[in-house]
Parts: sequence; structure tokens; C-alpha cells
Amino acid sequence: MSKLEPLCYAYRDVGSRREEDLAEHLMEVASCCASRWELSALASKMSKALGIGFNTTRDALILAGLLHDIGKAAYVYQKLCSSDKCTDFQGHYLISAFITHLALNLSGTTVDTRDVVEFLSDNYAKLSEDKIFAILMILPIAFHHYHQVRGVRSYDTILRHSVEDFLENPLIHSPCLESFKRVTGYRGVSSARGKDLIRSLYTLLTDIKSHVEQDSYRCSKLFIQMLEELVRKGLRELSITLGKTIIEAVTGVVNLCDGSVASKKRR
Repeated sequence: MSKLEPLCYAYRDVGSRREEDLAEHLMEVASCCASRWELSALASKMSKALGIGFNTTRDALILAGLLHDIGKAAYVYQKLCSSDKCTDFQGHYLISAFITHLALNLSGTTVDTRDVVEFLSDNYAKLSEDKIFAILMILPIAFHHYHQVRGVRSYDTILRHSVEDFLENPLIHSPCLESFKRVTGYRGVSSARGKDLIRSLYTLLTDIKSHVEQDSYRCSKLFIQMLEELVRKGLRELSITLGKTIIEAVTGVVNLCDGSVASKKRR
């Protein structure tokens, strides 16, 4: 791709002259997810199993693809890209999950770790459709690099570095805000919930620091900081459940499209 200045990067390797625009990557991964037969099949089966609408389910899966790397827009990562390579955005998936959680929180959908444990334990009847919609997005985003990190404890280690820096001082790289105008125009979702979330994200990112002292921000921050316990309870202590299988399946589709799009751009 031709070099854009300034660019919001999903990947940059100065030595090999390979780079990828973040907004472009997000939209292509979302479009890939939307076009996969696996996603439609999953959404159909999941909507019946979970007792929620097909369009709501399908949109949650597509939005997991659209937002899986949005945390890479954090200044704590992008500041390195202008002068050096940025191929390892350690912990970006947690910031992506935080931003998604906060956007949902501000719209009135609050999810805590107890809700997640209920989902992973197959207690769907205790959860509203809004909470299930949120969980179907947040967990695949938070876990889409789970098998690449060094076990459960590494989540806690990561939190002490770039993720904690961002949570304390949430700066979004300004070129990313400009490029994200394209993301807000993404039309691959059909439900009112999905459309509202996309519209609200840009507003949130342009003014995220104004929320730092609000209860909604503290709630989302606590959710991410408790992720180690969430992972332990959800992925170690529980037996195999439908909820866990669903999250693994959604994460698999997101990773399939993420890898496919990235390999084409970074050859």
C-alpha cells in the first residue's frame, strides 16, 4: 500500500516497508466475518440456543471483528510507530475490550464479571438480551490473542504496562480519530443496537478523557482489571459448557478473518 502521512497503523515494519492502516484492517476483518458461511451458521444456531434475535446475534459477531483491534489506536502504541516498527501491540485486545465495554456502558448496557460467569455457566435465562449481545462482542475481543499469550497470569502482567497506562490516561492517537470516520460509516450491521454502537464509538473516542472521573468509566476499568479472575473462572474452573464453546467459536471466526486480512496486507 502507498504510505499515508500521518497514518494510524495496525502494523508497521520499517525494515520490510510493510504497513497496514488500522481503520482499513478493522473494516476488512468485519466484512470478512460478515461474508463467512460459518458466521451465518453460528448466528442461526446461537440465536436459538440463547433465545435472542438472529440479527442481534449476527451483528454481535460482526462487531467483534470490527472492534477487535480498536485498542491499537491508543497513543501508548501509536507513538512508537512514527519512528520505529510497531508489530507487537501487547495488551491491545484488553484496551479494545475496555473501549467496547465503555461504549456499551454509556449506552445503558452494563456487564460485570458475574454476568460473564453466568453466561459461561449456561445460565442465559438470568441475562437480558442486551447483556448477551455485549458478552458476545467483549469476550472474543478480549480473548482473541488468548492462545498467544503466556497463560492466565500474563493477563495480569500485561495490565501493569501499556494497558494500565492507557486506563490512567486514555489518549487516542489523533490520526486514528480521523481515519475512524470511515469505521463509523460501516454498514454491515442491521440491528438498531449495532448501528447505535458504531455511531457512539466515534463520539466516545474523540472525548474519552472527559469520562475518566465518571462511574461508567470506573465500572469499565474495574471490569478489565478483573479480567484475570474472569479468565480463571471462565476457562479453568468451569467444565465444558455451551457458553464457552460459543465464545471459542466466535473467536475462531474473528481470528480466521484477522489472519486472512493481515497476511494479504503484510506479505
